[in-house]
Amino acid sequence: MRWFASLLTAITALAATAVAFASEPDTARRVNVLLVTVDDMNWNSVGAFGNPLAGITPNIDRLAEQGRRYERAYVTASNCSPSRVALQTGLYPQQSGATGFFYIDDRDKPTIATMLRQHGFMTGAINKVGDSNPGPDGARYLDYRINFNASEKFSARRIGDASAEFFSAAKDTSRPFYLVVNIADPHKPNFNDPEAASTGADVFVPSRMIAESEVTIPPFLPDLPGIRRDVRNYYNSVKRADDTFGAVMRALRASGLEDETLVIFLSDHGMPFPFAKSSVYENSLRTPLVMKWSGRIAPGSVETQFVSAVDLMPTILDAAGVAMPEGPAVYLGTSLLSKEPMPARPQYAFGNFDENAKGYPVPMRGVIAQDWGYVFNAWSDGEHEIRNDDMNHRSFKEMVRHAPRVPAIKDRLDYYLAPPVEELCHLKVDPHCIVNLAGDPAHTAVLAEMRSAMRAQMVRTDDYLLEAFDARADKAKLRAFMRRQRGAALDRASRLQWKRDVNIAGGTRRNRELFRRYPCRSGVVEAERGDPCGNLSSQP
Repeated sequence: MRWFASLLTAITALAATAVAFASEPDTARRVNVLLVTVDDMNWNSVGAFGNPLAGITPNIDRLAEQGRRYERAYVTASNCSPSRVALQTGLYPQQSGATGFFYIDDRDKPTIATMLRQHGFMTGAINKVGDSNPGPDGARYLDYRINFNASEKFSARRIGDASAEFFSAAKDTSRPFYLVVNIADPHKPNFNDPEAASTGADVFVPSRMIAESEVTIPPFLPDLPGIRRDVRNYYNSVKRADDTFGAVMRALRASGLEDETLVIFLSDHGMPFPFAKSSVYENSLRTPLVMKWSGRIAPGSVETQFVSAVDLMPTILDAAGVAMPEGPAVYLGTSLLSKEPMPARPQYAFGNFDENAKGYPVPMRGVIAQDWGYVFNAWSDGEHEIRNDDMNHRSFKEMVRHAPRVPAIKDRLDYYLAPPVEELCHLKVDPHCIVNLAGDPAHTAVLAEMRSAMRAQMVRTDDYLLEAFDARADKAKLRAFMRRQRGAALDRASRLQWKRDVNIAGGTRRNRELFRRYPCRSGVVEAERGDPCGNLSSQP
C-alpha cells in the first residue's frame, strides 16, 4: 500500500538522522506530546461534555477521567485550515494572515513543530498535513508526514497502525516526539451519507450504530426527517472518531510511552451544520478540550475558566521546557500548566470566520463572555451573499425545500442568509442564539461591553475588520468595504499557493506566491502589491 511505503521511507529517514540529533545539546525536558484533533465535532457531542447518547465516546471520556476537562475552551476560527494554523502558530488568523486556505510566508512565525524540532524532538503529522502547516514545505516542520486517501482517512485501524509505527520509530531514536494526529471524522461526508458510499469510506463501520430514534436535533435546526437522518449520520461519525481515537491511544499504551506523554484532544470547530461550522456562535467555536499528563495534571479535574486554542502553543512549549519564540509577533495565549488553582484567565473568548475553502469572503467576528455571545457580521450589508460549506449538505437543502410551506423554517432560513450586522444572545437562557437581543434597549449596557471587548481584540490583533466594525452602522460603507474584499479575495485566489485544487478563481495548481502579512493603520495588506498602507484593495 502507498501509505505503508511512505511510512517505511519516513522511518528510514528518521533512523538516519538519529545520530545527528543525539549529538546536539538538549535543553528541553523529556516529555512527549500527542496532539489529537477531530474534524467538525461539536463540544457537546462528547459524553464527558454532556452528550446523553449511551456509549458515544468511551475513549475520549476515559481520557477526561484520567486528565482534565476544559469546560469553556474555544478555537480561534470556525473552519479547518485557519483554526489549525492558529493552533500551531499560537496566533489568531488575522495576526498571521492565515485567514483562509492559502499558504503564507511564515519565516518569522515559528510553529510548535519548528520550535520543538530545534530542541531535538521528532515531529510528525498523520492526516491533514497541509491544513496544519502555515507554509507549503512540509519537510520544514515535520520529520514524518502521511496523508490517507478519501476512504482510508476514516479507518481507525489505518490511523492506529500509522501511530504505532511512529511511536516505535520515536522509541528507536531515543528522541522525545511531537505527533499531531488529525482524525477525519465527523467531517462530511458522514457515515451513510451518499457521498461516503461513493468514496468507499462506509466500509469503515463504527463500533456501535446510532439509530435515528436515539438522536436529538440541535435546537438551532428544524426537526425535519432529512435533517434527522443527517444528524444520525453525524453521530455515527462521532462514534467512528472515538473508535479511531481509541486505536491511537492503544498504540501509545502498547509503546510503553504513555506515562511520559502529554496527550491533548480537541476539535477544530463545531459541527457541519448551519449556525455551527462557518459561523461564530458558541456552537461554532467551543471545543471539547481534554489534556492528560501523568503526575502533572490531576485525574478527573475540570477547569471552568476561559481557554483559547492560542494557549496550546505556550502550554506545549512550557511542558517541554522551551521558551516561547521571540520576534515581531504578539502572543496572546498563556500556558495552561501553571500553578493550581489556575490563575485568573481572560473574561472573553474570541473567534473568526473570514472566507470559505474556495476563498469566497464572508468575514465575521464573535465574542463569547460568561453569559453572553456577540457576533459582528461585516459581510451582511444587504448586497453581499453568504456562501459557506454547510450550504452544500442535506440539512441546509432540507431547510430550503421546506421553507416555502413552513413559515418558521422560512424565518430561520432568511435569518441565516441575511442576519443583522450585530447579534447579541443571552447564553444562559438561549445557548443556541435563536433570539437576537442587539436591538433590545434592556441590554444596551451589555451590548456596549461586548462591542468594547471586540474592538479591543481587533486593536490587539491588528484586525483588518476594524475599519468595517467602526462603520457598522453605515450600510453604504460596509458595502464599499465588502466590494474591496471581493476584489482582494479574487486577487489572492488567482496567484497564492492554495490548499485545495479549486478556488473562486479556478484551478490552483499553477499558483506560486505566498501571502505575506504587513501591519498598517488601515488594515493588513501584502507589501508586494504596493504601498502597504495605501493599497486597500489588497487587504485579506
